[in-house]
Amino acid sequence: MNNDSKYIVDEIKRKRKMLGISQTELAERCGMPQSTIGRIENYSMNPSLDVITSIMNELDVSFEFSKKKYMRIQGEELAYKTKKPVGIFVLTWRRVRDGIYSEEDKNIYLEVDKWFKDNLPEPPFYGDNNDNPLGATTWFKTNNSSIMLEHIKPLLDLLDKYNVPYEIAYSDNPGKIIYEDDYQIGVIDYDK
Repeated sequence: MNNDSKYIVDEIKRKRKMLGISQTELAERCGMPQSTIGRIENYSMNPSLDVITSIMNELDVSFEFSKKKYMRIQGEELAYKTKKPVGIFVLTWRRVRDGIYSEEDKNIYLEVDKWFKDNLPEPPFYGDNNDNPLGATTWFKTNNSSIMLEHIKPLLDLLDKYNVPYEIAYSDNPGKIIYEDDYQIGVIDYDK
């Protein structure tokens, strides 16, 4: 779990204690095992967006993700080009490409991918063949992320369904910005 994710967990833990709710009671209210709450609070589990949302709703936490400027949903697998964790679209596409997803799940991926292509600008750094010659990574802007999270949720559900590990990373400074639009930034390492 990265420091930005720990920040979110710390806020949830603080609110739970402030309300005088035990881990067991919170788990019962959220319909999950107590061990899940314990592992989250001990930083030994990266919870899914659904789990975090359920806990936040139960605690009446309206956590402002805008406390950090940017967010990225990424897997544990590394990208060939960047040597950094792949983003959610590559992570999901690899399962489509490798025939792991059912036909129905493949279609879910294709629908979500189409929505993003139709509604968000495509960063030019990916290149004509989508080969990303600069080795950039894309981060969503948190001040405009709610609509994107709503549309990306089916991909998170697929990752959960197929037990594909991922994390939601938050940062104010993920790298040197080489691209920016209303919804996202593209960054490279500062030493490039």
